[in-house]
Amino acid sequence: MRRRRALSVVGVLALVAVIAASCSIASGLGTKRDTRPGTDAGTSGPGSTAGSSSSTTTTTFPASFGVGLESFAWTEQGPHAFTVSPTGGERPGRKLTTQILYPTIAGSGSTGKNAKPASQYGPFPVIVFAHGFDTLPSTYAPLLDAWVRAGFVVVAPIFPDENARTMAADGGTIGNSIGEALESDQRNEPHDIAFVLHQLTTVVNTGASGLLKGALKTSDVAIAGQSDGGNVVAALAYSSAFTRAYASLPVTPKAVAVFSGEWQLGGEPTVSTKSPALLQIQSDADGCVTPKVALKMYLSLQAPGLQHWFVTLLGADHLGPFQGQLPWSSVVEAVTTDFFKLELDWQAAGVSAATLHTAATAGNVSAITTRAGDDTIPSVSFNGGC
Repeated sequence: MRRRRALSVVGVLALVAVIAASCSIASGLGTKRDTRPGTDAGTSGPGSTAGSSSSTTTTTFPASFGVGLESFAWTEQGPHAFTVSPTGGERPGRKLTTQILYPTIAGSGSTGKNAKPASQYGPFPVIVFAHGFDTLPSTYAPLLDAWVRAGFVVVAPIFPDENARTMAADGGTIGNSIGEALESDQRNEPHDIAFVLHQLTTVVNTGASGLLKGALKTSDVAIAGQSDGGNVVAALAYSSAFTRAYASLPVTPKAVAVFSGEWQLGGEPTVSTKSPALLQIQSDADGCVTPKVALKMYLSLQAPGLQHWFVTLLGADHLGPFQGQLPWSSVVEAVTTDFFKLELDWQAAGVSAATLHTAATAGNVSAITTRAGDDTIPSVSFNGGC
């Protein structure tokens, strides 16, 4: 399996053609027009930007929320619930420590562990995030915090085998047999996402977490991931190999964001107009998942009428843009936030396909297109030690 490590920046490569969107950019961002559906039954389908049965209210949101944290230790059982030993064997049961980051009212004493959520502005849409090989959710703290500050709840499970702590404890390194064995756990992680969503729904419906009561809108969900995590969310949403896991979800995701990901977990692409909208972000100097490999997945996940965008980060490496490395991280934060607002219909006034293009078009830093092809994607050699 290919390793997931950051490379040094190798300079700006070829610019991806930018396809201008026809939507106009709305104005008036101070007071947000909240077009969220009034009930779960009124939610709009994947790819749409507003439900026909949505209620419209006007709420003035804070310029930025604070970030609160609550953690759960969930134990998963079942046919896909086993962990991988350093020698490649299997052990029954999976312990999934899951961090929930949620909006609070920014200010002294209102952030951090078990801080009071800003429920008066909620409930907030949910983004489930899958981390990559030899990392943790905290690796991506600047990006995840940016989503929370924009008014999303971020749910981030720690996968039991290929996370950085387990790798260090078991002696896994890039390229050794232990690292390869632990990374093979990737095939179980789409089921982890499904399990976490079920647990999350239970927490909300039963009031198991009084702190988060009324803070999560589990009918409006997106899934996102970087590197191996990107492979996982793409497979769950679009692969025939995980059709049953996807069908078992308590709520259908409305949006999928894949960062530095590839089609690696098998199965055939199963994409239709009912599939969730796709945002794929790829660094053009990435030797871990090369642009050609990422493009191959993007082109296989097309369907008439399905919202999809391909963003190229120019001169960036595999991991840096998703853990705060400037100038690319600011683009990633802006375009993903707009994408989730658009597809989850959250504070969506002034957000459109056009603003998405604007956010992802930054001189020699990034470019966006809906029609990526071999002629627009540079060739980068695979770096086996990335």
